[in-house]
Amino acid sequence: MTTLSRECRKGLTTKFGQEDRGLPFGSVEQTLRKEVEVWFLGRDRNISVKHERSDRGRPGEVLLTYSGTTKDAHFKFRVDAQFTLAGAEDDAPAYLKSLNVNVDKRDFAK
Repeated sequence: MTTLSRECRKGLTTKFGQEDRGLPFGSVEQTLRKEVEVWFLGRDRNISVKHERSDRGRPGEVLLTYSGTTKDAHFKFRVDAQFTLAGAEDDAPAYLKSLNVNVDKRDFAK
């Protein structure tokens, strides 16, 4: 899972850096959720992920929690993304600053 989370981070960072630049910040959370699910579906059909919850941290920060399953394991992971905002409004253009995908080792069961 650690290798898979690194691949996911790299893929999502590239996607947001090239195609999703300047999205209104109000739609970033929904777009990020869709991109994570599409990435896992395209990477390995044996892994199913389910969005559990979304949080907003500080201004420009989006936190997503997912649960996932494979043939023989259940796990949870978090996607933490920070964006630079070009304004103070909710619909201000957002540019990806950093993105992390972390697997919670405490919630990993075989």
